[in-house]
Amino acid sequence: MDGNAPRTSTTPLPAGSGSWPGQAALQAPPAAAPVAPGVPSRPTGAASSRPRSRSPRRGLPPPGGAPAPQRGRASARPPRRPMSALRFGGKGGASRKWPSRLPVAAGAMSEGRTLRLLGLHGYRQSERRFRQRTGALRKALRGRAELVAVSAPHPVPGGGEDDDDGDDPPRGWWFSGPGTFEAGEVAAAPAGLEESLSAVAAALAEHGPFDGLLGFSQGAALAAMVCALRARGDPRFPVAFAILVAGFASRAPAHGHFYRDPIALPTLHVVGDADAVIAAPLSRELAQHFVEPVVLTHPGGHFIPAAAPQKKAYLDFLDRFCPGQGQAEPPGAGAV
Repeated sequence: MDGNAPRTSTTPLPAGSGSWPGQAALQAPPAAAPVAPGVPSRPTGAASSRPRSRSPRRGLPPPGGAPAPQRGRASARPPRRPMSALRFGGKGGASRKWPSRLPVAAGAMSEGRTLRLLGLHGYRQSERRFRQRTGALRKALRGRAELVAVSAPHPVPGGGEDDDDGDDPPRGWWFSGPGTFEAGEVAAAPAGLEESLSAVAAALAEHGPFDGLLGFSQGAALAAMVCALRARGDPRFPVAFAILVAGFASRAPAHGHFYRDPIALPTLHVVGDADAVIAAPLSRELAQHFVEPVVLTHPGGHFIPAAAPQKKAYLDFLDRFCPGQGQAEPPGAGAV
């Protein structure tokens, strides 16, 4: 998948609560400087993973279809930590590292090997299609991380894009309706998720070891659910972090339990301002369910960006788990 050449500066994403000691945050100047000469302000030539559709409606119900909490009632949940933000929209900008209290991946660091990421594709894609569309990303991660994709267990009825290949039908991780899927739908009877969780667990066991996940669109939503299970101690999912591109939180009431508690696993959330399939607010909302999430914003649409600014953000994030080419990071070391 081709990346764009976005603008290059950082600005902080407004936090929803007070600051925490040890939070991962990026400081930025009060106002962004002008865009560097010769850098296009909009993406060019980016390939979308599927035909564009209407942006999700405003006023969607909360994830899991749960009602909003009543005001004035005491809550046992701790306040969320502010999100770090990487935003490319100008020139210059400063960053600062803060200690993180989240776990780090010890496997690759102790063994001195390249990190391994399990890739979870989007709806109406497959392992082969995902691999074809992530060439630029894999090149950007070369020497630092290996991306190994797996296909979802459910073929999409009726096919989809590039469906002339009968040997590689488009697939999905779950359905919100009979053989269909819409990210914003409050599905009364979603189908197929348990089989997909089992497929991810099998891939981690059979093709591992893996250090983290990289999910796109519906695959990012699934990866977030895996993170929630991992944070609760589920032994089927031995991963230490995730990169979630164009992710969202499921609106199905049956999936609401994944988001009831803050998810304490390191994550990088990649958000496209011009995404017409998964609108940017949905991806930012997903990030708010995590403890110390890092949000990377780019001006493009529904694809995995891999231009120079995003490459740097990916590598900076991965350096938390494999710093110094195999040197273990001390507990409480800096985050992106």
